[in-house]
Amino acid sequence: MRQSRREFLCTGSASAVALAFGGIGGCASVPAKAPRVVVVGGGFAGATAAKYVRKWSDGKIAVTLVERASAFVSCPLSNLVLGGSRQIADLTVAYDGLDKWGVRRVTDEAMTIDPVARTLRLSSGTTLPYDRVILAPGVDFIWDAIPALASREAQEKILHAWKAGAQTSALRRQLEAMPDGGVFVMHIPKAPYRCPPGPYERACQVAFYFSTRKPKSKVIILDANEDVQSEKELFTAAWSGRYKGYVEYRPNIGLVDVEVTTLTAKLDFEDVRADVLNVIPPQHAGGIARALGMANANGRFCEVDFLTYESTAQRNVHVLG
Repeated sequence: MRQSRREFLCTGSASAVALAFGGIGGCASVPAKAPRVVVVGGGFAGATAAKYVRKWSDGKIAVTLVERASAFVSCPLSNLVLGGSRQIADLTVAYDGLDKWGVRRVTDEAMTIDPVARTLRLSSGTTLPYDRVILAPGVDFIWDAIPALASREAQEKILHAWKAGAQTSALRRQLEAMPDGGVFVMHIPKAPYRCPPGPYERACQVAFYFSTRKPKSKVIILDANEDVQSEKELFTAAWSGRYKGYVEYRPNIGLVDVEVTTLTAKLDFEDVRADVLNVIPPQHAGGIARALGMANANGRFCEVDFLTYESTAQRNVHVLG
């Protein structure tokens, strides 16, 4: 017999997740004072969690979403902007869709957590009480790994476009301005990084654009990893088939630094110049996770109990994304 999601929450292994939030409406009695969940981060993980904690609790759990941006821009599908199939506006969604679920939205930035008082302090000075926190911090970049990209000016010339939005549109403009016969060079960091198939999807989308508008141009993928990190057969088939002659893949290529003025990737054993240079930096958990001491897996990412996604560094804080 097929179970509904509500039934699944009330039975079996998911009951542990329900209990982690102090009980889900319809599964257990709810105290007169509604439990309070504060969600930090409004990406896919955070916004989805905010919606479904409200929905699956029948509105009996109070949910506050803290997000500094006024709208959500989807990273998945953003490579289509580079290929010319979408505009960034197509991937931008306002957060007011959460209002109908009763999610309280606060446009602010989380700063610190007091685990004893169970309060979260925001940059505005506001303090939010909580019973549980869902932390969806996203990623930040390890700029120290690429010294020449330490400045904002350099980062605006050699783009990552690994957070969808202004940089996505800017990288598209660079591709449009590139001469036919030019070279797009992309460097992929050593795993783990956000969205393993993303760089290879990007290469295909740029190759698609070249095939339709700049047929003399070429994509060079410089991959710090030993091989394609996701869906290898799919991507290599595209590179040897539909995009044959447009994509050159080079594995085991470490990036030492870049030369911003000449758009040169300085590698372990050679330098590669580009007309458009796209460097995806190494990544670690978003700043709030690191500031709160949650990045306890090699100092980069957050270790969790995979049954409840509760942080192993801090009780009552669950990390997603």
